[in-house]
Amino acid sequence: MKKNVLKITALLAFGFLFVGCNEDFLETTPLSEVADASVWSDQKLAEAAVLDLYQGTWAGTLTREETTDAFTDQAVFTHPGRGVDGYTEGKMNPAGNFMDMQWFSWPQLYPFIRSANNAIQKLTLNEAGMEAALVNRLLGEAYFMRGYFYTQLMRQFGGVVLTLEPLTLESEANNPRATFAETVSQILSDLDQAIDLLEDAPRDPARADKITALAMKSRVLTHVASDLYEPSKNSGVSTIASYAHPELIGWTSGSQLQRWEAAKVASKALLDATTGYKLDYTAPASQEEAIQNYEDIWLQGDENQDFIWGRLVEEFGFGSRTYPGGDGWSQGPGMVALYHGPNGYHEWAGTTPTEALVSKYDFADGTKFNWDNPAHAAAPYDNREARFYSTFLYDGGPWKQRTDDVVKFDKFNELQTGYYTLSDGTIINGVDTRQGPIEDWNGSRTGYYFRKFSDPRTPASWPNDLQKVDAPYIRYTEVLLNYVEANINLGEEGEAITWLNKLRFRNGLPAVTASGSALLELYKRERDKELVNEDARLFDMKRWLEGPQSLNKQVQQILIQATQKPGTTVTDYRKDTSLFNYVYRPTNIVFENRIWQDHVYFMPIKQEEIDKDPSIIQNPGY
Repeated sequence: MKKNVLKITALLAFGFLFVGCNEDFLETTPLSEVADASVWSDQKLAEAAVLDLYQGTWAGTLTREETTDAFTDQAVFTHPGRGVDGYTEGKMNPAGNFMDMQWFSWPQLYPFIRSANNAIQKLTLNEAGMEAALVNRLLGEAYFMRGYFYTQLMRQFGGVVLTLEPLTLESEANNPRATFAETVSQILSDLDQAIDLLEDAPRDPARADKITALAMKSRVLTHVASDLYEPSKNSGVSTIASYAHPELIGWTSGSQLQRWEAAKVASKALLDATTGYKLDYTAPASQEEAIQNYEDIWLQGDENQDFIWGRLVEEFGFGSRTYPGGDGWSQGPGMVALYHGPNGYHEWAGTTPTEALVSKYDFADGTKFNWDNPAHAAAPYDNREARFYSTFLYDGGPWKQRTDDVVKFDKFNELQTGYYTLSDGTIINGVDTRQGPIEDWNGSRTGYYFRKFSDPRTPASWPNDLQKVDAPYIRYTEVLLNYVEANINLGEEGEAITWLNKLRFRNGLPAVTASGSALLELYKRERDKELVNEDARLFDMKRWLEGPQSLNKQVQQILIQATQKPGTTVTDYRKDTSLFNYVYRPTNIVFENRIWQDHVYFMPIKQEEIDKDPSIIQNPGY
């Protein structure tokens, strides 16, 4: 597919070269005034300014070693001291003490909101006399990006400060938070404006268009229809029940059923406007095909139909102002394999799967996995559902060619996350464990690594493993799941099952037979698995009021111990059930003292923001 996205960095470079021609002018005029005077009177510079808004997405969940799944039951961050325990141990407070992810950060997103406000004002005036089609596209993108930024903040904080005009220094002193309802209304207004203005814009997976705006509207309406914001459902949450300003963090009037109906309509509008990837199966795909289907979705990036909007590595690059201080590949998704890969490949095991996540994956025939079943416990990695094999690296699982210095420990390119005792008493610590021979401090604490988003085609070990896997922000499948969820909550189970089966068949799973609360539970766990490491579980955990279920338990590793069978000969170790007896035991690890605290449902507004504007009311529990 021919890609036609302009590089942000190239456009910005052009812009700064343009305004830098007159050195005396730059010496006497503030840059902000240069932008006002020059940018919006030039078509290329105006487009560059709008494209710069996309820098406020960073690369979403592929930005850094910590993914938001590490704040939930699904993953753990290997290296302490980064603030992840602010979430998992409830230590967050207005002074900080939590990992402030850039693409959700109050202080880091508001400058982009101000830039969007400026773009909307200038493009509406269109003093440069640009063609209507271009103005509509750029204006639609600016409205979309503002709505997106407010969505990111709303999902963290509830009602936020709504700034809709370019601010002056004088106007920033008194800007109280809007109510939750007002914040949602503004987001929807921005997205509706974008939908109208982008009606004729070309389809573009890196830039907002009508499809992108429809998808984002589905996300917003699904999120705000959920129990976290519904007074009849959230009254059992201590911090919410005692909060003096409920209007800032949820609905105080209206019908939850009507909100689910709105979410259903918005989701169906997107499903009807475009098509997803391989959703036309009438029976489960074969195991081999289903594994490939799921891998195609995340590995092909924007080349895959499922990809609606995200950051395209090749077009936008990452040597930009949101990735400072490197050679263009020093941050972001180019390093995902290095961030999360096994230490036995000279990688860092940044965020790794927990046993709690791995246990959510069924067998290929749809049977639930259960450690209490002796047959399951004896061979836990055999015949699991297809997504298991595309998502995880596990003991004995195939992976890349080892580097030359590691071949002596593994000649077969298979993960070693267990401990193996030979008949002469020799103990081999798996090369990918924290007791292994290669950079043991980078070994997984859980016995698993993520395969998803690590390109299997690139060689192992920095800097050879720099990759170009696109970062998805929203996929067709998320909207499909939103539609299913709305239908379940409206009691329309037949329609929900029809669409849920489309997804399950693509993934090689049998048709749904559940109903009632069992159907809702099946749906939730289906969503957990499908959207791993896509910034979904953190917000789903909160909006479903599943905080205690997710975090009131310790992280578990899988402890694997293998003993050589008598009378056998082993030259070089590899996983082989004919040579070894294997025992697998899920075991608590003392790493994070995970405990759920109700105040974590909403993020604290940093005290420095309140100090700048005392009219801002803090969230509950802080």
